[in-house]
Amino acid sequence: MKERNNKTKAAVMSGGTVLIAEVNRIFDPVITDVVAQAGYTGVWYDMEHGHLDMGTLATMILAARSAELDAFVRIPHGPYNTVIKPLEMGAAGLIWPHCKSADEAQAFVRMAKFRPLGMRGIGGGWDSSYGTDPTTEYLDRANEQTLLGVMIEDVEGVENVEDIAAVEGIDLLFVGPGDLSHSYGMERAGAAVTQPQVVEAFDRVGEACRQHGKVMGTAGAPDASMRFVVEKGVRWLNCCHDTVAARTGYAQALKEARRIVG
Repeated sequence: MKERNNKTKAAVMSGGTVLIAEVNRIFDPVITDVVAQAGYTGVWYDMEHGHLDMGTLATMILAARSAELDAFVRIPHGPYNTVIKPLEMGAAGLIWPHCKSADEAQAFVRMAKFRPLGMRGIGGGWDSSYGTDPTTEYLDRANEQTLLGVMIEDVEGVENVEDIAAVEGIDLLFVGPGDLSHSYGMERAGAAVTQPQVVEAFDRVGEACRQHGKVMGTAGAPDASMRFVVEKGVRWLNCCHDTVAARTGYAQALKEARRIVG
């Protein structure tokens, strides 16, 4: 199997900004191909909120690899097999939701990385050319190339963010403004990203990332709110997801067609 380098991780860890397409509900490999045709180099598959199962995920990741997309999976907040299976399918990285402490981040690293960083089990999946890659080469490549992100979307995560950012093996701290505003009790106060405590959280997460050489990410539409978070130091941006893309495209076509027919 052709060796794959994680272009997205290389770009963002060297100081660049990356734009990622989300696939949250339309779990068909065609949508992955469309994401690649649109010009993205990375795609995010959601297993926390969506109905994506492991069998379908395998097909989606294979489609991503065929299209030369880096596939990142937001996994459920669950057990060890939830962590290693997407990696053996060939995922370029994993995102762990609702990380509240350094201990939790360290446990995630132990499950997702091989020694000396962790104790991930050695399988024979797509990521090792079905077990035919030389073992040392495979273990080192997996540890180096796999991106691990944790989501800071709770008050506890913000309070412990300096310790979380210090955990070796964690690359990305992804702020979830919606759940964070909920955690602060402001879920009905308007746009989450503009709430004072959420703004303070972006500042604190950003400073922790700068101190420890990590990357801050978030999700949002390409509008004024995106400009705001970029100014806060966000360099990983989930900038569109599947249902929005489909609805926007269909709505625009309907608007133009109605204009033409009168």
